[in-house]
Amino acid sequence: MTKLSNLIGNGYRSVRYPTLLISCVFIVILLLIYLLWPVYAIEVSRDGDILKTFIVPNNSEAYIDYTHSVEKTPVRDVIEIKSNLIFLLKRTEYSSFGAGLPTDNLGDFKVVNGIFINSGINQELSSISLRVGRIANHSLGLEDGRQLYLKDYVDGGTLVIIRPVSVTRLQAFFIEKED
Repeated sequence: MTKLSNLIGNGYRSVRYPTLLISCVFIVILLLIYLLWPVYAIEVSRDGDILKTFIVPNNSEAYIDYTHSVEKTPVRDVIEIKSNLIFLLKRTEYSSFGAGLPTDNLGDFKVVNGIFINSGINQELSSISLRVGRIANHSLGLEDGRQLYLKDYVDGGTLVIIRPVSVTRLQAFFIEKED
């Protein structure tokens, strides 16, 4: 009777080096898991076309800044990106009272250095529909200082949708290369 090893031959590497093969497969599986693991992002789109995507850490803040059309003063809405792909409207900051500005206290109200802060709103939003103002100069700012002026991408009066999304680390790598 002939030995099995003689039939396979001495050059058959999976028999000679099974630990190496198993280790390589394990490393490839770990790499695939890492590359396909989800990360959080904010997507700005118009009519289904994605204008810009920002990779953001979970529970980080984003800001929608604009100039109020009547009062001509700055307004900032502060939102947080939650792990369940929901925005949480945390607070609104503004520097004057007038038409279209909050008059009800939805949470905690305070004045800091002449800025009115209405915090503790905690309203969950799956997306934010925003009609880009012709005068307002709407922008989306991120905690790390990145800023997107919406009029650089669309004309005034255009409806844009801002929403939290999940992308893979591999997609995030290519998204960050575009910035």
